[in-house]
Amino acid sequence: MRLGTLYLGLLVLILDFETASAQGSHVDDFEHRLMKDLFDGYNKDSRPVFNKSKAVNVELDVAYSQLVDLDGKNQILSSKIWIRQIWRNPFLSWKPENYSGITAINVDPKLVWKPDLVLYNNIGIGQTGAIYNYDTKVVLNHNGTNYWYAPTEIKSICKIDITFFPFDEQKCPLVFGSWTYTGNYLNLTKKNDSADLGKYTISGEWELIAMPAKRNVVKYSCCPHPYIDVTYHIIVRRKVLFYMANLILPCVVLALLTVFSFYLPPESGERVSLVITILLGLTVFMLVFTENVPRTSEVIPLIVKYSFTVLCEVSLSLLITCFVVRVYHKNPSRPMPLWYRYLTYKIMAPVLRMQSFSSVRQDKQLRKQYKERKKNSHHNSNGFVGKLLGSYSKESGCCKLELGTKSGDELDEVSSAISRNSDTLKCPSFERLEDISGSLHTILDHLSDTKRNEFNKMDWHFSARVLDAFFFWALLIVFTVSTVIFYFSIP
Repeated sequence: MRLGTLYLGLLVLILDFETASAQGSHVDDFEHRLMKDLFDGYNKDSRPVFNKSKAVNVELDVAYSQLVDLDGKNQILSSKIWIRQIWRNPFLSWKPENYSGITAINVDPKLVWKPDLVLYNNIGIGQTGAIYNYDTKVVLNHNGTNYWYAPTEIKSICKIDITFFPFDEQKCPLVFGSWTYTGNYLNLTKKNDSADLGKYTISGEWELIAMPAKRNVVKYSCCPHPYIDVTYHIIVRRKVLFYMANLILPCVVLALLTVFSFYLPPESGERVSLVITILLGLTVFMLVFTENVPRTSEVIPLIVKYSFTVLCEVSLSLLITCFVVRVYHKNPSRPMPLWYRYLTYKIMAPVLRMQSFSSVRQDKQLRKQYKERKKNSHHNSNGFVGKLLGSYSKESGCCKLELGTKSGDELDEVSSAISRNSDTLKCPSFERLEDISGSLHTILDHLSDTKRNEFNKMDWHFSARVLDAFFFWALLIVFTVSTVIFYFSIP
């Protein structure tokens, strides 16, 4: 019994010694004593001012670290920033000489009063944009100044203006302000006129131009007193190299291919197919444009206007190509209208410095002779037979063939088969000679029609080439003008 009591007493002494040793490890530590003295009876919900009618002055500074993404379709800006808040809390001040020269300590943010700043235009999923919920330590200075720095990633609303896409410049705001304290209780100010960009990470898609800050005093309909906010405007410009190489230049190349398709001969069957293929390619590029451009009906982007213009030009060139092919394969039995001939030979061909065929004059003479022969065909049957018979003797039943020697006479082409050494021929009946005369007329008409059709065919072919040259230069000028207008529309 006495032995058990002795053991129990030794155990109590050992426990008391360990407790005394543990307390002795920090009982003389000045920081522990400072923390105990500062927060003994301190209420973190009380505004850090002695005169409650005055406002707490809070300085806000933002360091912009990285532009993570600017979603143009959903109009959301994702950013990484460092938020710096500075205010003075007279309840948490001390004299360094009383605590071994300690001038600053780091404490948990849940122990001190903090301004309830939020990002007004926050759009983070499951978040409210509350900046006062960060877990980073608050630095307390001996004079009562509190420094709270916190890195974070935020998502904010950014209205995208795509009028000059992809040569656009966007202005995205970040609005910071107190959610419950009006300007009478919390005076929010900006530390600098712009955000700190010293540690900014360069983006591959956007170029950061500037990030100015502005202090605003806004009165809302809900409350009698105004609220104060600090707005940082992120001004960025889109880098166009990607869009230039993948959207604009292919569109320009397809348009040039359409223009140079008029260098293909009209009889080429692949010409229409080429223009249709180019038209389909531009349609595919239009689909790519819609995937990269925000869905909005407010404005039409500049690149969409240009691509639609090129699409219309290619469609027009397809219609013109069909018209030129139709002219080239025109029915040769139909002569060219006089107005169209005048337009082609007298206006367009000289302007384009194109030489017409030498057979045009012969064609006119042939057409004139053909009209005269058709007009007088019922009168010259006996004359042609008399010319064929020459002198006909009814007593001898013979006739002497006198061949015409006039240059250019149609009879010369037929009489070459008859021997020129024969002076007299045995003459058939007069009716038979009329049949022969009719057959000769038919042959001569066929030869004349064939030659006239050949001339008409050459006319239509030349007209098609003139149209090709004209529309080549016309479309080239139109395409160049539209491209120049597009270039000078870039801000």
